[in-house]
Amino acid sequence: MINNLIKPSLGLFFSPYRRTYIPKGADNMASIQKRGKNSWLLVVETGYVKGKRKKRTRTVHIEDPALLKTKKRLQEHLELELAKFKIEVESGEYIAPEKMRLQDFVEEWNQKFAQKKLGIKTRKEQLGLMKNHISPNIGHMRLDSIKPIHIVNFLHQLEQGGSRLDGKTGGLADSTIYQVDKALRSLFSRAKEWKLIKDNPMKELSRPKIMRKEMNYLDENGTYLLLTALNEIEMHWRLFFITSLIGGLRRGEIVALEWKHINFEENYIDVEQSIPLFEDGQPVIKETKTGVTRKVSMPEWYMNELRDFKEEWEREKDGCGDCWEGGVREFVFQNGLGLPFYPTTATKRWIEFRNEFKFEGLRLHDMRHTMVALLIEEGVHLKAIQKRAGHANYKTTSDTYGHVSKKVADSTAKRFEKFNPSHFVNNSSTDRKNHDS
Repeated sequence: MINNLIKPSLGLFFSPYRRTYIPKGADNMASIQKRGKNSWLLVVETGYVKGKRKKRTRTVHIEDPALLKTKKRLQEHLELELAKFKIEVESGEYIAPEKMRLQDFVEEWNQKFAQKKLGIKTRKEQLGLMKNHISPNIGHMRLDSIKPIHIVNFLHQLEQGGSRLDGKTGGLADSTIYQVDKALRSLFSRAKEWKLIKDNPMKELSRPKIMRKEMNYLDENGTYLLLTALNEIEMHWRLFFITSLIGGLRRGEIVALEWKHINFEENYIDVEQSIPLFEDGQPVIKETKTGVTRKVSMPEWYMNELRDFKEEWEREKDGCGDCWEGGVREFVFQNGLGLPFYPTTATKRWIEFRNEFKFEGLRLHDMRHTMVALLIEEGVHLKAIQKRAGHANYKTTSDTYGHVSKKVADSTAKRFEKFNPSHFVNNSSTDRKNHDS
């Protein structure tokens, strides 16, 4: 299509030094104007607004000396740029930079980047931050007028009281401010990429720091206590939580498990998908967090319990009859109608269990940490743990659990303290000297 638009030769109408020219064969709604020494202005008219011509413009800079010296190549290059610009304007893809406010650009960012490139959960989270924090504070500012100091002041403001939506005193959590900063960086990166701003105001700014909380996990004794307590709750929730504890699966991965992923013959689980959220009452099924599929071997006692649970599951499905909504999918952990649990439902049930049995402060995700910690204590290599946990690379496992490895190493070293000669050899050096004399 573009080639058809630029086929007509400009002939005598073209000169790279003329102030304005219209390509031959093109309508008079598009033109090219010479600006500076190496710059041209592309102009596309889109009609009239209140009797005045409405124009869209874009400046093209050419730095290639060879291109500037060759009339024909320069002509073809400029005509191609004009043709592409005209298509962009007419298709609605063009973003007008003049006087665009940040809050208006959010919609452009959402339609032309986020919906195509980001996962549903990430996009919703970032749009929520933009709606609740970014737009109310700096959304009124022109995109090209926002400077680094505006960002610094805004993020500082979020640390102060009055920024929380829940009405609590104090500022936003440092983790939330970090995510706001991340959303801003995405906005301004796209604005710079699309040439709506000359400089990215975030480029030289440091990322906000997150005070990382100490990792919470159970030791071997605590794991025994937890498994004992889990015997007191419903079978499906008990197995759900054990799958996290023993298999190290993420919440969304457990929610997304189907019976086809369970291999009873070889005692492993195929982790192939995840359900991070629901939309319009239906689960959004995606690949795992890191895009890594894996086989997770499970102990025989777990697989036996899961086999018993499957028999109960099948009886429940048969009893449901026409009320079954699962279709062809057979989710292991379902709501009685064949649909998987909402991820948040699992978290709520865990909190109820935790509070009832006094495992204060222990999150559902800490079951995953517990699995890793127990394996490290058993001397399992971090590379094997990386594969079981589904981390994208070894560095993630090492960075996340390196302190656990050090703690185990220190504990191992202390076991050799009992061999300290001073504990069982009295005045060994003195006795040796006396013997020699």
